[in-house]
Amino acid sequence: MTKNLLSNLRRTKDHPTLHAVLEVANAFSLTLDGAHRLFGYELERIREYDLRLNAGRTHIIETYPFERDLPVDLPSQLGVDEIFTRNATLHELVPEWQGNVPIHALENADWRQPRAFYVHVGTEDSLGSSLPPGAIALVVPIDEAEQSRPNPRAIYLLQFGNGYRCSRCVVSRGKLILLVSGRRHNGPHEFAFPKDVRIAGRIRMFALSLPLPDYSLLHSLPMSEHNAPLVLPWEHSSMDRLFGTKHRRFRRSRQDLPRIQETMESIFHTKLSGRTERRYRRHTSSMPHVDALIRLSVMHLTRYTDALRVQQPMPSDLGRYSLDTLLNTRHFADLSGKFRRPHMPVPRDRWMELRKKFAEWPMLLSLRFPQLRALDDRVVLLPQGSALQGVDPPISPGSLILLEEIPGISEIQSDTTKAGWGRRLYAFRRGADLRCGYLDRNEDRYTLLVGSDGAGEAISIRQDEIHQLKRISGVAVPL
Repeated sequence: MTKNLLSNLRRTKDHPTLHAVLEVANAFSLTLDGAHRLFGYELERIREYDLRLNAGRTHIIETYPFERDLPVDLPSQLGVDEIFTRNATLHELVPEWQGNVPIHALENADWRQPRAFYVHVGTEDSLGSSLPPGAIALVVPIDEAEQSRPNPRAIYLLQFGNGYRCSRCVVSRGKLILLVSGRRHNGPHEFAFPKDVRIAGRIRMFALSLPLPDYSLLHSLPMSEHNAPLVLPWEHSSMDRLFGTKHRRFRRSRQDLPRIQETMESIFHTKLSGRTERRYRRHTSSMPHVDALIRLSVMHLTRYTDALRVQQPMPSDLGRYSLDTLLNTRHFADLSGKFRRPHMPVPRDRWMELRKKFAEWPMLLSLRFPQLRALDDRVVLLPQGSALQGVDPPISPGSLILLEEIPGISEIQSDTTKAGWGRRLYAFRRGADLRCGYLDRNEDRYTLLVGSDGAGEAISIRQDEIHQLKRISGVAVPL
């Protein structure tokens, strides 16, 4: 059987079917990613393709860790309670780590929130959104009671026939009413509920790189005559229904299609015809080749794992090995105990409090920073938050900020012409006190503006204190 599989591998290497990939995975106990890489496909790059082509639209994104054995850092011991009541660095928050843990261990219930998923907030379709464009947000399911009476202070992921939006809302007399703040919203504010809108879940946390670029083309959801049914991706029963629904919800413009096709062709070096695209939006017994399935997933703004799931039962990677692990192991017996298995951080009650605030340990965080402990003093907890003018939602208590060094005084910019998330944010430490705010510069004098709506103090920074000024390059905010 192995000999026949290897023979088929040689014949189908250029354009393998998904069936061939799964056969190889089963025969050699390879993970899904390992089998794909044997055919020349790096599944981790799907996230890169998606961001390059689909960043404009708010959509559910892939978080499955295809590189299953990627070693990551996880907390082992948390700091004492007093640490969490003041501005504290990552080194103080987590004095002890457990390293060399395979990322697939994060699927354990000690680390994950069941049925949680992530969305990318569009950089074009988020006018009037309650979250800044470009943010990544964690969404958790809600019960029927909250579906019927959503909390007006919470932010929800709302699914429409023509897209998604993140917004506060209320439900009254069969209508869902958007509660729009900040940027103007020139679209409708009321929708028949649940006929025309679905509350897909509640936003528990969002993360954002700073400063926010100037997205000058923000607009509301595009008008569409072919609204899609209000069905979440994993609820579809077949591939044609998945792709057909996505095609209707995220209709591409005629101007956008050539760019998408050109980019896909430059990556895969083959052309996917319009006929092939249409075929898999209708019922068919045909199964796309791997390169076609990846392209169809990206082009329809769907997760590759959802496309696999509706093809056939999602293969489990439990007990399987990455391609690198198999190639670098001389004896099969050496595979057992290859990686340490993580334990729940201690003290347990402190970990559970953090879980209540952030819902889970984000898989995307470990993918972005596998050696998280190396950030050390660059990550700071803000137990009191930071209310800044124009920043909506506010940087709430318990938020985490990522700091970066400023190369020199000439690189310090005050951005007085910008506001909110688009204006550079700085953190200044004086003794044990760390404050966040905007920077105002008058010749060689610097002032940190702390507070919102013109309130709060202005902290004057002396020349000999400039080295204590850091730029905030990212933020994670629990909601």
